[in-house]
Amino acid sequence: MEKQNQNGKMHGSNEQPRFISEPPGLRQPSPTAEQVARVHLLYSNLPFSIGISGLLACILMFVLTPASNSHRLLAWFGILSLVLMARGILFVFWRKHAYSRGEIDDLDDWLRWFRIGTIAGGVVWGIGGIVLAPLGDIGHKVYVSFALGGLCAGAASTLAIDRLSVVGFLLTVLLPQIVFLALQDDTLSYGMSAMETLFLLFLLASSRQTRLHLEENVRLRLRATENEFRLRHMLESSPIATCIEDAVDGRVIFANLSYASLIDTTPDRAIGAFTTDFYARPEEYAEVMDRLSKGEHVTNQLVELRSPGEPHWIKWTLTSYFPVEYQNKSALLVWFYDITDRKISEDRVQHLAYHDTLTGLPNRSLFRDRLQQAIATAEREQSALALMFVDLDQFKPVNDGYGHGIGDLLLKAVAERIGRCLRKSDSPARIGGDEFVVLLPAIKTEQNALEIAEKVRYELSQPFEIEGLTLGISASIGLAVYPDHADEIQQLINRADTAMYYAKSEGRNCVRIYRPDMREQNC
Repeated sequence: MEKQNQNGKMHGSNEQPRFISEPPGLRQPSPTAEQVARVHLLYSNLPFSIGISGLLACILMFVLTPASNSHRLLAWFGILSLVLMARGILFVFWRKHAYSRGEIDDLDDWLRWFRIGTIAGGVVWGIGGIVLAPLGDIGHKVYVSFALGGLCAGAASTLAIDRLSVVGFLLTVLLPQIVFLALQDDTLSYGMSAMETLFLLFLLASSRQTRLHLEENVRLRLRATENEFRLRHMLESSPIATCIEDAVDGRVIFANLSYASLIDTTPDRAIGAFTTDFYARPEEYAEVMDRLSKGEHVTNQLVELRSPGEPHWIKWTLTSYFPVEYQNKSALLVWFYDITDRKISEDRVQHLAYHDTLTGLPNRSLFRDRLQQAIATAEREQSALALMFVDLDQFKPVNDGYGHGIGDLLLKAVAERIGRCLRKSDSPARIGGDEFVVLLPAIKTEQNALEIAEKVRYELSQPFEIEGLTLGISASIGLAVYPDHADEIQQLINRADTAMYYAKSEGRNCVRIYRPDMREQNC
């Protein structure tokens, strides 16, 4: 078993904790994201720089071989090849040990070796500018100067992010030739030296501006990445269901755990899906997109979600939509605030406000509203409707003799039997203790209404089996027809009630339709 000695080292292990071998004062500070990005940019441009240098060296070899010392030219080309090969090996190690892992260990060492390789290449090119130009051959001197100037112009762009690299390369390449040309005895060489000096100053100034722009771009990109990371971290830990979808194709490109839970799946399976797959009414989503395209804000939109398959579920959310930029492309941030429990509770309260708690049928308030709408429709379409009043016979003895529990069960059974006798368009309601009404919104003649009423009367006259008891009741039913018997809602109600009163007074268990000679009762 490993044991720890007094110095804090572990016996039986070759590994030593870093905090023991490195005092805190000597520890290297962690590189900033901007420094890491700079080194990444330098190394990402390295293959291009090596390729251009090698290609330019081959062209110079081809052009200068007839006019220069071939041994000296080959020696220079060999040295440059070794330098380029070393820089290539450095890039290979970079790819293997840093880039492939997405991180940089020993940042200063990588930057130092890059600078050494860059300046070494510059030194070789600077020497080449002197030893390759044939003496007395002004044409080849101009060609060499042109080649070195082009090389430095490219380097001023690719190396601009690191001031030491770009300054070191430009000076080692151009300064030797500037001095070399200034020492010649001809006016053209003097002029070329002066022009290259101005060109060097221009490249140093332009590389500085390029570096400032690159650094600003790097900072902006890092800031955007950091903001995106913060946004992602915030959304992942948010209790509000959140997803980000591509603004072009509508596919989900980010989903947090709350969203996955909302649609009953996992975050991985949510990625790539369409949010509209879970909309109960996809046309609502199209309307939202249209409003967003007009620059409108869409927040707290009530959206009904449903499962596209099994198991079946329905949920309600308050949904907000925010156009954003995510992963460098236009996207849509969508928040789904789950209010399913609240919606169910509100629906229950709404149902209780307009429905009878015992039978579940509409109550008096909802029934009057439906009757008013039906009369308006009938007036518009020049059609007829009927109102049926149903009053139970012999219900009070059952309620008194067997108790309210049995009476309540009997009322529920009555409501079920009435419902079985009606068409889908008909609307029953309970308006009192043992009083029911039925709206027949589409009838052609009085006979149609009488047939339905007789069916209800017959069904209610059959024995009820309740808790082992056989209970016998009946119903007295009154009918009034719009517009034959009344042309407004309260009058129609009164006359249906009057007809029911006459059915009761004429022996019960019968149906009566309103006649003008009936004396109306107050309802």
